[in-house]
Amino acid sequence: MSLFTYHKPRALLPYALYVPPGKPPRGGWPLILFLHGSGERGQDGQKQATVGLGPAIEENPEAWPAVVLMPQCPKDEQWQGVPLNRAYKLLGQVEAQHQTNPRRVYLTGLSMGGYGSWNLACKHPNRFAAVAPICGAADPFWVWQRLSKVPVWNFHGAADEVVPVSFSRALADALAKAGNTQARFSEYPTEKHHVWNRVYREPDFIHWLFAQRRK
Repeated sequence: MSLFTYHKPRALLPYALYVPPGKPPRGGWPLILFLHGSGERGQDGQKQATVGLGPAIEENPEAWPAVVLMPQCPKDEQWQGVPLNRAYKLLGQVEAQHQTNPRRVYLTGLSMGGYGSWNLACKHPNRFAAVAPICGAADPFWVWQRLSKVPVWNFHGAADEVVPVSFSRALADALAKAGNTQARFSEYPTEKHHVWNRVYREPDFIHWLFAQRRK
């Protein structure tokens, strides 16, 4: 049985939601917004929970004591424009419906969702306590301009055959030039595009993510 519940609200995106069992901690649950890759687009509201963060939670839910929101991008769309705005609106609705901590809202995504994570973080740089894009890309100038103070841990496989690792290297340089002292970049020498299977099981990353709090 899945740990997720599935929803199809009107005029918004279908989404999967994970709510941990038990009472929330003092201050409320952390809240994670996860943006999936291109292969999980559609309207069933479920496929996006089967790749990346979803399987990691199913394997080890105790490691993820957070409300996790996974919206689904429509087929033939990208995480930009209307779908990204709707995902952001969903985030606000989930916050209103669940006891979450406004200082502990995290953003992560893989591949197309890595692009989306950079895009959404740049649009709302004061919204997230931390951002963790995986094998994505963005405009380095926008990242330099908007994310100088946001904790970012960016991941990419050096052997990525879909999204060149040079894209992430450029963004790491942009954050360094912006003076972001809370930015990290992990490049895995032998990993290909599916590097997310490793990232979401890294204890150091999980510990880092939940340690971040927005001031």
